[in-house]
Amino acid sequence: MSEALTYEEREQRKRTIHSYIIAIAIYALLLGVGILFDILRPESIDFSNKSLIVNIQGPVTNDIGKGSPIEKEESLVAEKPAPPPVQVPKPQADTSAKPKPAEPLVPSPSVEAEPTPTPIVPETAAVQEPEIPWIPGERGPGSRVSSSESSVLAPGEGQVPWGTGEAVRITKAEKGNTVETTLGGSSDSVGQSLYVPIYLSMPLPEIVPAELFNAIPPEIVPPNTLIASAESRKRAFLNYYSWNGKEYRLTNPVPLEIRDKLWEMLEDAGYNVEKADYKAGRLLNPVVIGFSITKDRQLRGVEILQSSGDPEIDAAVLYGFKRASFWNKSGDTIQERFVYRF
Repeated sequence: MSEALTYEEREQRKRTIHSYIIAIAIYALLLGVGILFDILRPESIDFSNKSLIVNIQGPVTNDIGKGSPIEKEESLVAEKPAPPPVQVPKPQADTSAKPKPAEPLVPSPSVEAEPTPTPIVPETAAVQEPEIPWIPGERGPGSRVSSSESSVLAPGEGQVPWGTGEAVRITKAEKGNTVETTLGGSSDSVGQSLYVPIYLSMPLPEIVPAELFNAIPPEIVPPNTLIASAESRKRAFLNYYSWNGKEYRLTNPVPLEIRDKLWEMLEDAGYNVEKADYKAGRLLNPVVIGFSITKDRQLRGVEILQSSGDPEIDAAVLYGFKRASFWNKSGDTIQERFVYRF
């Protein structure tokens, strides 16, 4: 037989059993409440971050411009795969038959988009931007042009043919010769401030008749200012000419810087400069000179581009040209051209 429990042990066992019963009852109550709460409370689903696609069947509408309902299109599409096997090359026939407007079966927008790329391809291939013409750079020092036809560097226009574009052309006539100066710029940006006649630097005549020598007058500046007497001018003339008994002949070379004084004596005495000996009976080429004017009005790169055929005349034209002066307000170095024709 088991031992009899004391009163305290029996009470303790009762309390333990009651505790288990109460705990189980509480857990069962909580479980029941949770199940009941889930049943009575519906679950809410948040679609804020989800895409929802709803396919709603709309009413049957007519295809605009076609006069036939969309429902019929399904039947037409269903009829299309039914043709006999002879229609295997039908895609080629469709491309040729597409221009026919009488075809009632107008394809859907996806089919209409197919012919559009085909004509666009040749159009895009045919449309090409025009090529930018090549513009030569500025002519460097020491280069040559074999012809009198060349171009000038105009600011903002690049290389412009002579006589075209925005350029200043200055023409003069002197003693049977002509002068043409082309400046590569507008009239308000570049110009010529001083010009000395070129013929005053040309070679002097080999022979001077006695009556012409005797007719050399004094040099007088109007109204009555005497610069040099006739005798002093004749003495200066005899430094280069000598009397041979019937005429005066050139015996000493005349420097370029002295020639203008002797030409003035001969012209004052009545010598016809237009028929000067240096060009009489001769076919001389135009002398073409290329040069540049800097922004500080300095002549640079002065050189003969085309010769007259006589080195002495070329040197005279070049010397006379360098006595001129120009102005330049463009802010850039401008390329120019000078032509002297006989």
